[in-house]
Amino acid sequence: MVQNITCIDDLRALAMRRAPRAIFDYVDRGSYEELTIEANRAELRSLRLRQRVMVDVSRRSLASTMIGEPVSMPLALAPTGLTGLMHANGELLAARAAQAAGVPFTLSTMSILSIEDLAGALDKPFWFQLYVMRDRGFSASLIERAKAARCSALMLTLDLQIQGQRHRDIKNGLSVPPRLTLANALDMATKPMWCLRMLGSKRRSFGNLESSAAAGSLSTLSQWIASQFDGTLNWNDVAWVRSLWPGKLILKGVLDAQDARLAAATGCDAIVVSNHGGRQLD
Repeated sequence: MVQNITCIDDLRALAMRRAPRAIFDYVDRGSYEELTIEANRAELRSLRLRQRVMVDVSRRSLASTMIGEPVSMPLALAPTGLTGLMHANGELLAARAAQAAGVPFTLSTMSILSIEDLAGALDKPFWFQLYVMRDRGFSASLIERAKAARCSALMLTLDLQIQGQRHRDIKNGLSVPPRLTLANALDMATKPMWCLRMLGSKRRSFGNLESSAAAGSLSTLSQWIASQFDGTLNWNDVAWVRSLWPGKLILKGVLDAQDARLAAATGCDAIVVSNHGGRQLD
């Protein structure tokens, strides 16, 4: 039973109790020495609001628009990989929660739930996050699938030509689907509800990659994914995506003002100022 959840720290503690260590650490930790993720947290803690007084706040509202869509507050759920392993059907539950709250949900390319499965379960469109992979044909097929699912925006990630190394993932032996070793078997034995939910779910691998070259060979899927991140990516690839996607285009991973100007020149509709949550470049 969930009791006395009052802040994000409470949710983090609950997740730590419920999820296997390898899955929890994948979500909770950053890359390399974790300097970036620590700096992110420090910067957020340092933010202060300017307090004004004696102003009528009886009609206050956070409602706004994002890329032309009405939202209840200027917030969207970012794309996260493996959400469906953190909690069975995690992407679906998060998307439904976002829809109920009146904010956009972004499905990751590396999600457990597929584009089609999510589209069939929601009443409203969602956003889809895309990586441009070495296999451009596969990337183009993902764009076509997002079109067919009537996604209202495509979010193109710019800051992952090379994967970062997350030390905890290596130490924990994280794999998809989870590899059974003595250590993680003992850990999973202490997480019975997680195990029962996963046993009851048909979704335990990357739903959007089932048509990839590595489909049907889970033992090589991780290697295939790693081989698909392309160090040659440049602004011409953004133009290529723009030519294939007629809808709203969001570019994610911009940190430099000059890059923001270059992004605007591509004809994108918005940018996401992001360092990938400290999970890649550190």
